[in-house]
Amino acid sequence: MELSLFLAKLLGIYLLIVATVFAVRRREMSRVVDNFFASRSLVFLSGLLALATGIAMAVGHCVWEWNWRGMITVFGYLSIAKGVVRIGWPAVPQRAVGVLLNGSAFWIWIGMALVLGGYLTWAGFTLER
Repeated sequence: MELSLFLAKLLGIYLLIVATVFAVRRREMSRVVDNFFASRSLVFLSGLLALATGIAMAVGHCVWEWNWRGMITVFGYLSIAKGVVRIGWPAVPQRAVGVLLNGSAFWIWIGMALVLGGYLTWAGFTLER
């Protein structure tokens, strides 16, 4: 349970900060992300990091429940998938990011990140024993 609380706090605060920065500085973040994905080396490196992080979360926190703890495990498996895609097919995230940052889906993703981040932060800080 302590690991779950730690990861809820970590992921929750991370999502809140990143979503807020992207919402407030949308144009600047769009340029930064475009430059990032223009470099195959950076995409590959970030894929390795996402893969390692996802494997660590999936192995260390394999909790399949229909609550915030299960959500953490799902984040781990999504990180594995993200890592594999970035390593094996680096052009795919390039196209997806362009759609997400420049389309109407941007505000949907920001809203989802804020809601999930708020929920995980709340769970991590209020459900402590």
